[in-house]
Amino acid sequence: MTRLSIVSAVFTSLLFSHIAVAAPVKACSYMTPQTASAALGSPVGTGEEQTLTMAGEQCVFSHEDPAAPGEITFGVGDINAVAAGFGASAATVLPIIKDAAHGQTNETIPSLGEWNAYAWNGLTDYTLTVIYHGKVLTLGTSGAKNPNLKTALVQTMRQIMQKF
Repeated sequence: MTRLSIVSAVFTSLLFSHIAVAAPVKACSYMTPQTASAALGSPVGTGEEQTLTMAGEQCVFSHEDPAAPGEITFGVGDINAVAAGFGASAATVLPIIKDAAHGQTNETIPSLGEWNAYAWNGLTDYTLTVIYHGKVLTLGTSGAKNPNLKTALVQTMRQIMQKF
């Protein structure tokens, strides 16, 4: 498991802890390897679907060259399930998500979902988190080679959001 997978799993676990998921959404159905490669700026293999313990679904696309590690992940969860996991309502869970997601350097992207934040952890990991149509969507990278990464992640997220 790479550093981003661990960070993503911890973050997603914070968001989705104590949640029973009846019929998980397959995160890999929202993103192709071609889209993942374009966003990351490096060729990636087929996405690996992961169900995180009590945490929702994520799809991990890893860089094909082990000598140049990097990956991009997409995670999806239901806002009501997130809220229930925190003993809150969907209307009151946003501050919890903000606290869990963004103790990092972050900014808001105009006109992207009902709420969003593009965050950088100070090293090489970037995460775009969006609340859209009752879903919490996360798109994260590690070891990205794309000089226009923020633009690429926003564009990729917009493509994903069209599928909801």
